Amino acid sequence: MNSFITVALILVFSATTLCQPHDPEMRKIVEECNKEHNVSPKDFHEFMEGKLATPSNDLKCSMQCAMVKQGIMNESGTFNADAAKAKMPTDSKLASAIDACKNEAGSSPCDTAAKITQCLMAHK
Repeated sequence: MNSFITVALILVFSATTLCQPHDPEMRKIVEECNKEHNVSPKDFHEFMEGKLATPSNDLKCSMQCAMVKQGIMNESGTFNADAAKAKMPTDSKLASAIDACKNEAGSSPCDTAAKITQCLMAHK
């Protein structure tokens, strides 16, 4: 389960405990993107815990921001599944989840990032 949470959060904000990224670099990215898009820690935590079913546009854009900074999505919203897999520990179930979610698409790059994240969370 932690591997799926890690992928979801790396793709969005990266954390293996739902709330706090273990990697200091990832924690910095999460904080920067949340601040840049005016996302409160409460909203972030509630979304990652599955308590916020419909993320705000700011939250979606914060997810996209983190994906771009990690190099797993470009500015136009194209997700790079191979780059995402390369950032994760070897785990066939995790790779399958990425493959299952890699073609999720939304109406904007931010919406696409949110759809991919929600799909990954559903596969945990």
